[in-house]
Amino acid sequence: MPNRAIEIHDSVLAAVSFSQGEAKLHFSSVYIHQSEGVPLRDAGSGWVQEAVLRIHDAKMEGAFSEFPVDLADGQTQMGENILDNEIPVPLRHKGAFELRLQAMWHGQEVVSFAGSGAELELLGEPKYVEEFRP
Repeated sequence: MPNRAIEIHDSVLAAVSFSQGEAKLHFSSVYIHQSEGVPLRDAGSGWVQEAVLRIHDAKMEGAFSEFPVDLADGQTQMGENILDNEIPVPLRHKGAFELRLQAMWHGQEVVSFAGSGAELELLGEPKYVEEFRP
């Protein structure tokens, strides 16, 4: 199976909810780069898909003024590992986890989430968008 990663830029955050200490980030569309090499760097294809990211023992800093939010940029940190503009696929991480998301519009608002772990669930079928050539 090819290597995959979500490119935060070009993804759309539809809603954020909290329940029993868990943050649930619902993305109406994530842009997934798929490659035989390194996703987001090497040639491959682009796909969109609905997704839910759950962050355990979550704390949130900042807020988006309205939803949905077209995302411009972001960063994922798992322990000491920092990924710019990327969320790994698959994702099931136990340990320190941080996600920073920046809105494309609305003054480029920035919201950060921190927790003790995270897991990503892709929903439905991916839809092909384009070929990617660096």
